Amino acid sequence: MNVLVVLLWLTFLFTGSYGQFQNQHSQQVPVCASIPVGVPVNGPETFQGPKGEHGTAGKRGPKGERGSPGHPWGHGGCPTITYHFPRDDQIADYVWYRSYVPRMIEATACAWLETSDFHDDIASWVSYAIPGQNNEFLLSIRTKTTADIYIGGQSHKLLLPDLSSMNKFHACVWFSNKTRQTGIYINSERVSTLPLKGFVSQGGGSMIFGQDQDDVNAGSLAENQAYNGNITNLMIWPRVLSQNEINNLAYNCQCPVDYVIALTLDRVELFGEAHYSIPDTCPTL
Repeated sequence: MNVLVVLLWLTFLFTGSYGQFQNQHSQQVPVCASIPVGVPVNGPETFQGPKGEHGTAGKRGPKGERGSPGHPWGHGGCPTITYHFPRDDQIADYVWYRSYVPRMIEATACAWLETSDFHDDIASWVSYAIPGQNNEFLLSIRTKTTADIYIGGQSHKLLLPDLSSMNKFHACVWFSNKTRQTGIYINSERVSTLPLKGFVSQGGGSMIFGQDQDDVNAGSLAENQAYNGNITNLMIWPRVLSQNEINNLAYNCQCPVDYVIALTLDRVELFGEAHYSIPDTCPTL
């Protein structure tokens, strides 16, 4: 009986007292209300505020000073640099070519030479050696009227005009495995040609200037074979230059651009008292 009375009383309470708010004028609160910007979603640790505006750009720093212009050391395609070898009878002064020397079945090497070393000593200006062959390619002046050229270990003695009367002269030495000949130009004149006995077969060896190396990497130098004087515009081409090209080299400082070796400062290392200078003009006849 008591249970029935309680049930009747609860029914009256929900349908009477609370039912008065469920009429047509009541306001319904949306279930999926938007979350205001800036309210934490999953707790304080994930709070994300609104994105701020871009700040004003800072002022640009002052412009740096302008560097001084480089020296115009290239003239007519020729990298004009003079290397000085001030001492005779020593093994300390030389220039080491630090770049790769390619295999050449023919070549022409040209340079302006200044030397008075025409006595019994040998003035070696180019020395190229490979393992097992010290004189793979060697250029030297023996006397005032003779020059030595070694190719593939074989010696060739070339006759020259009297060099003692020349303060400076232009020399071009060439060889060709194709024609089996070698020769030399002095001041653009072809003064000597010989049959070629040896041949250059390998690249990747060591090349130095101002000394004769009898072993790779400037090994076994001899005091009486040092070059004493100056060498300018030493370059090597992987072919035999024509007479017209050699004329342009000597008279107009016009260098064919297909050279494979040039003594630019980024490719050499200087030893002893060997040093360089950059002439204001390119030497010509």
